This record gives sequence, C-alpha cells and structure tokens, in this order.
Amino acid sequence: MTIAIGAALLATAAQAIADSGCGTGGTWCTDQDKITARMEGVDFVHIPGRPDPKEYHYTASCYIENEVRTADGCVDGTIPPPVQACATGKHIAPRWARLRDSGDGTPGPWILEVGYTCPGDPGFPLTLEDFTQLPITPSTMQLQPPTDWVYAGLDTIAHTDPTPQGFHVELLGASFDVGAVPIEYSWDFGDGTPPLVTDDPGAPWPDYTIGHTYTAAGTATPVLTTSWKGVYRETSFDPWAEIPGTGQTTTTGPELTIYAARTRLVEDPLD
Repeated sequence: MTIAIGAALLATAAQAIADSGCGTGGTWCTDQDKITARMEGVDFVHIPGRPDPKEYHYTASCYIENEVRTADGCVDGTIPPPVQACATGKHIAPRWARLRDSGDGTPGPWILEVGYTCPGDPGFPLTLEDFTQLPITPSTMQLQPPTDWVYAGLDTIAHTDPTPQGFHVELLGASFDVGAVPIEYSWDFGDGTPPLVTDDPGAPWPDYTIGHTYTAAGTATPVLTTSWKGVYRETSFDPWAEIPGTGQTTTTGPELTIYAARTRLVEDPLD
C-alpha cells in the first residue's frame, strides 16, 4: 500500500522533516513536537483486525455488563493503577476477555487476561511483531545516472524518499494509529565494499550527499535496507509513543553494468 501525501502539504512536510531531526539528518528523537512534525500530512491505511474467537474489554473495573468478576488484584471492585509510570508511552487499562461462544451459543465469562501494561510488555496489545507485519512499502531507490550502466571512477548518486507511512490497526479489541518512520538507511552497492549506513536519505544531483565510486568494470546490484521506527497513539488527541525496537524493509535495485573508461592519445585535433 502506498501512503499518499497531498501535493499542497509536500513542501511543508519536507521542511518539517528537514527541521525535525527525527530520523532524517539526525538521530532518532523522543521530542513530541518533532515526532508530530515528522508525521504531519501522513494518511493512515486501515488494517482490519484478525478473526478472533474472543471479545475484549479494557477497564480497571471488575464490574462488566452487570456481572461481578473477581480476580486476583481487584480491590473494592477495581484494579489499582500501577505506582510507576511507563518508561515510554502510557499504561493500557487491564484487558478482560471472554469467548464469543462458550459452546452452547452463549458468551463465556469475563476473565482478567492481563493487568495494566506498558509498551514492550508481553501483554501489551501492540507489539514489535505486530509492527513488523504491517504492509510497510519498501523505500524507493533512486540512482543517478538513471540508466542500467555507470562508469567506474565516477560517483553513482543514490537517494530515497524519507516520508513516513501510517496505518490504523485493530488488535485484541484495541485500535491504534501507527506510524512507520524511516530512521536509518544501509546502502550496499553490490561490489563487495562495506555498506554505507546513514540516517541521511540523500538528495539528487547537484546537491547529492550519498555517492559511491565503483573502481572496476563488471556488474553490481545495489540493495537498500531501511530501518523503521514505530510510533503509535490511541486517538488523534493522544501524544505519540514509541514501539520498542525497529523493523526493516529491503529494496533491490537494477543490475548495473560498470564500464571502465579508457583514455586514448590521438595525434589529430578532435574538432
């Protein structure tokens, strides 16, 4: 799926990216305003929830739909909030679950499945695995000259699009806006040299910042591996929070034929 950005927002988003320092021209940051600027103008693709025999309810109350459900940890009908705040993001309320059909056509009892959780906790409804399974479109690979051949001894210019992607996901009865932000690019130019790893997406000629010089004739297939940081929010009114860890996508470029230019001395003028 391709994330579309309105033409009218493109210049603003590009400037916000340049100024943000969040994964473009700088290390990843946790400043809320900068993450918000990085996500400015991104559309969110709806990802429906997977079929599930259970239904879920998030609440600290032990009273659900006029039923009283006692469980370890309930005090005076509620589950007390944790003392410590989350290292990143905020707590999700305790998750209750019940079978939609207990075997006789009626729902089963509500059972406390997990208490308060933070991002990265085993019971948190949005995990790094969920993030890496999202249909993140691999980064584009732009090479200059835009041909299937290059000259040894001259820079082959590379750049990519640093635009984040957005998804609206439903997981375990909860819904989230999820952003996938490219934060690091590993350029393997396919000639056996070590990959160039950078947080710079590059730029086209003449303002290019990423280039590679092939030293010998032959063939090479460049590969771009992009690392994506996941951020999420429950509603558009909530601040963005990080999903611990990163995901990767791989983009394989065209096979390039590398020519070695030869210098010849001639006796007569060339005009």
